[in-house]
This record gives sequence, structure tokens and C-alpha cells, in this order.
Amino acid sequence: MEKEIIIDNNLDEITRITQFIEEMGMSLKLPSEITMSINLAIEEAVTNIIQHGYPKGISSDIILKVNIAPRTLTFYIIDEGLSFDPTAKESPDNTISLEQRLTEGLGLFLIRRTMDKIEYHTNGTSNQLTLIKQIDNNFKQEATLKTNLCKIEGVTVLAVEGRLDTANTNEFNSVIQPLLNDSNPDIILNCEGLSYISSSGLRSLIVLQKSVLQHRGSLVIEAIRPEILKIFEMTGCSTLFTIR
Repeated sequence: MEKEIIIDNNLDEITRITQFIEEMGMSLKLPSEITMSINLAIEEAVTNIIQHGYPKGISSDIILKVNIAPRTLTFYIIDEGLSFDPTAKESPDNTISLEQRLTEGLGLFLIRRTMDKIEYHTNGTSNQLTLIKQIDNNFKQEATLKTNLCKIEGVTVLAVEGRLDTANTNEFNSVIQPLLNDSNPDIILNCEGLSYISSSGLRSLIVLQKSVLQHRGSLVIEAIRPEILKIFEMTGCSTLFTIR
């Protein structure tokens, strides 16, 4: 069985990709962590194509196809942008700062870690990135981003619920913007309801942590789900934060 979606090379279209993957996950009754890992890889791949594959102002289609077979999901991302072979790129250099890694290829690193096989082909005019995910047979649609900011006895508590992805990062950045100017901030980030985070979300958290340290404050991340903690650990971000 095959499914397909065609989007414009515009970051606003990422939400359509997300919905497409989540609807597929629900129809196959995939566990939420499998759907999340697939969504993470596809979002990072498509975002990379949109941001780096086309000159500014050039409009083009990006096609996402999925072949559903027993125990295997195969995703094909087809575009007509600049060719770039992610299979030829080495893993991020762990000797450079994590902040630099996040801006220089962490998205590709996440794709490699969350998918089982990656292939790339180009004919000079179109490119095809193939991502393969092995699944178990016999297998929810997550909420969009919601935040609640309050102050209790001098402690700022920011509760985050839903998805912290490319589509929602600007909204999250607007929420944390006032916190970047606080002196000696004492912040608790409650992630109990956080169901998904991409490299864009990780970047925002690193910006917040960097500001907190510069202002001699404290940032604690609490109640984080195991599947989200795994992404922090996989990327090395767990060493940058106090997580409890």
C-alpha cells in the first residue's frame, strides 16, 4: 500500500507533513514513540531541503511517498532542489560545542539515529531520499503546542504541552523572549505534557539555557517523558541541562 502527499517548499507546509505522518501512525496503530521518531526524521529531512535546497524566492513541489509493507515502512522524499547526499556526511564532530553542532548538521544526525536505513539518489534534475523504518506488527494524534507561564514565590514555572517542532518554535520563542532579559532567573520547565521535540525545539531550549547562565540564574527541566529524554541523551543535550 502506498500513500502520498505533495507540499510546497515552504516551512509553513511542515504541519501538513506532520499531520500526514500522524494519520498514518493512527491508521497503522503504531506506538506513539514510533510515530514520533518517524515524524522527527521526516521533519528534519524536509526542513533541510526547504532551507538549503532552493534559492530564495524559488517555488517548487516536494513529494513524500510512503510504502507500507509488513514490518517495514519506506519513505521517499522527492525534490528538485540542490542535490545533497546525507549518506556521505560523517556524524557531527563531538569536539565542537553542542550549540555549533545544532546549527551544523544535528538534523541529519537525528535522521540517521531514528531511521534504520537511508539511501540517496539523484539524476541531476530531481533528488530522492529514501528512509526505511522497521516496525513490529500489531501495533495518537498529539496536541499542538500549549504553554502556561506563571510565577510562584519568585520561581518562574513554564509548562509545555504538545509538540515543540519547526512549526511551533516561533510561538515558543515568543513565550520565552521575556525570560531572556531576567536577572538571576529561577526557572522550572515542566515537560510532563511535552510529546515531541525536534532540533528546532532543542535550539530554543539551548538559547534559553545560555541566557539563564549569562544572567547567573537557574533552569531546571522536570517531568520529562522517557522518549523525549532519549532525544536529549542521543544528541548530548542532557549534559547541558539540569534534568530531574
